[in-house]
Amino acid sequence: MESKNQTIKQFYARHLAMFGIVFCIIAIIAMLVISPKFGYNIAPLLSILVISILQYFMVYITIGEDFITFRPALIRSNINVLFDEIKSIRYEPKKVFIEYCNKITKQESTLKISLSVLDNDTKTEFLNTLHTVLKDKES
Repeated sequence: MESKNQTIKQFYARHLAMFGIVFCIIAIIAMLVISPKFGYNIAPLLSILVISILQYFMVYITIGEDFITFRPALIRSNINVLFDEIKSIRYEPKKVFIEYCNKITKQESTLKISLSVLDNDTKTEFLNTLHTVLKDKES
């Protein structure tokens, strides 16, 4: 059981979340300095701040021994793809496209993973891991 957990890699979409957190904190401070009696106007910024903090701690992609789990947003459910369901993988500068066929429903789909939400180190580690585990599926 312990060896299985060592082969699972998790990647976080923290690049844009950090921007949202910093922007909201600066905007809230600026609004409170400009007009402190209108504190209720910061409610939308507080909600964006909370969402950004949740995104910061949310796992974006998990690569396990024989699967990939992709979670594109907070409210959307996970998309799980087994390695043996993957037909091909294509790399582009800002996205990775994974073509797969669900074994149960026989439905073919494309998993589009945006790389712009990953910081440079995470993006490099993710692409290297993907290349290592799916090198036979690359087109």
